[in-house]
Amino acid sequence: MSTHDETFAAVEEAVLAVPGVADLYRARPTLGSAVTAAKNLATRSTIARVVLDDDVLRIVIGTDGSVPAPETARAAHLAALAAATAHGLPLSRVDVRVARVG
Repeated sequence: MSTHDETFAAVEEAVLAVPGVADLYRARPTLGSAVTAAKNLATRSTIARVVLDDDVLRIVIGTDGSVPAPETARAAHLAALAAATAHGLPLSRVDVRVARVG
């Protein structure tokens, strides 16, 4: 498992632990991250549901409705940023999109 794979796994775990997050979906990749995902498929590596585009981490969540979606998205943002930072991944920003509410 590569360093990025471990970091992405830690980010996914942190986001899924946020109260109100019910699911994590594969973020839509840009061309650069799509090429990386295709390489991972070819080597049968694990494909992360979070996407790193240069220094922007993209996350798509589904919420369970127990916490308001904006509050859940903010908490997911903070959890992802903390996990990435703890694993030494420098980011300019974290984009969290809510794909499903409740």
